[in-house]
Amino acid sequence: PAATVASSTSASSTTSSSASASSASASSPVDSSTATAADRAHLAAALEHRLAPLRPIDRESYTVRINTWRRNEQLLASLDHHSACPGVAQIQVVWCDPDREPPPEVVGHPSGLVTVELHSANTLNERFRVGAGGTPTLGILSMDDDVLRPCAALDAGFFRWTRNPDRLVGYDARLHLPEPAGEEDGRGITWSYGYKSSTELHNRYSLTLPRYCFVHRDYLDLYISHLPRSMLGRVADTFECEDIALSLFVTALAGGRPPLLADFWAARTQVKLYSPATISGSKGHKATRDGCVQDFLGELGLRDGSRITGMTGTMGTHVLWHEAGIMFEWGAEPDPGLWEEEEEEEK
Repeated sequence: PAATVASSTSASSTTSSSASASSASASSPVDSSTATAADRAHLAAALEHRLAPLRPIDRESYTVRINTWRRNEQLLASLDHHSACPGVAQIQVVWCDPDREPPPEVVGHPSGLVTVELHSANTLNERFRVGAGGTPTLGILSMDDDVLRPCAALDAGFFRWTRNPDRLVGYDARLHLPEPAGEEDGRGITWSYGYKSSTELHNRYSLTLPRYCFVHRDYLDLYISHLPRSMLGRVADTFECEDIALSLFVTALAGGRPPLLADFWAARTQVKLYSPATISGSKGHKATRDGCVQDFLGELGLRDGSRITGMTGTMGTHVLWHEAGIMFEWGAEPDPGLWEEEEEEEK
């Protein structure tokens, strides 16, 4: 069957009736002095949200959502590869280019698994805005159009996610770092963004990147409907930091617990497709991300747990490599409890 094209003009309504009203202001920044009360209310509501339980299909397959921008060659290579993976139920291409039509090779991809979501706004927030058609599964593989991994590496991350659907399961480990002594902003330590090299040097991590990670669909809906408006505006204005925002947001909603990581061997199978221009190569990229980490930690109550009702403590870091089993024991260990108990009840 041919691929389908769907228009996405509003957030999915699976989490809150306030989603459409909230998303209307997502493309413009809101002054934090006037948004604080509203942001607190949104975050408190998000903390009360209970994730939809996994169905049998959600333990067997997942939906791929590919964010793309004028890199059709890379996009087609990604579609050809990922459509061949047996766990893929559908591939949704997030198309945020109103000036150009998606190419027919994408719209009519021979796999029959591809749908194209047409978004009227061109911001990185849109990659998390699920269209009115929804997704066939609760498990989402969020990814960029220039990253490939073998199907077996996808399975390794996916099956870990099915055991821990309240967490992100990523393939990239990153770290938030304190600035040198004396660099303070009046509110305590100033935090910055640590690249892969810093993460491995310290053998600690606290973030993962949605350029390739598994996430529960409810978190995408909550990002659009309940993330502080100032954060949505920051992402829209800078065309940066949506990855940091989602990772910290899910950590906040998960009680400060970190993302989980796919097995080390699976993470190291990445193939990065060449592209002549990237956001990460732009001037001021590091400074922008430093500012996002510092401000987002505060917005989400992860610097001082008092800001959000229900949040306690501050966000920590976690061991990256463990002493034994380096190929498998990578990152924080999943917590036993809720989801395992529910699975037993279902049996």
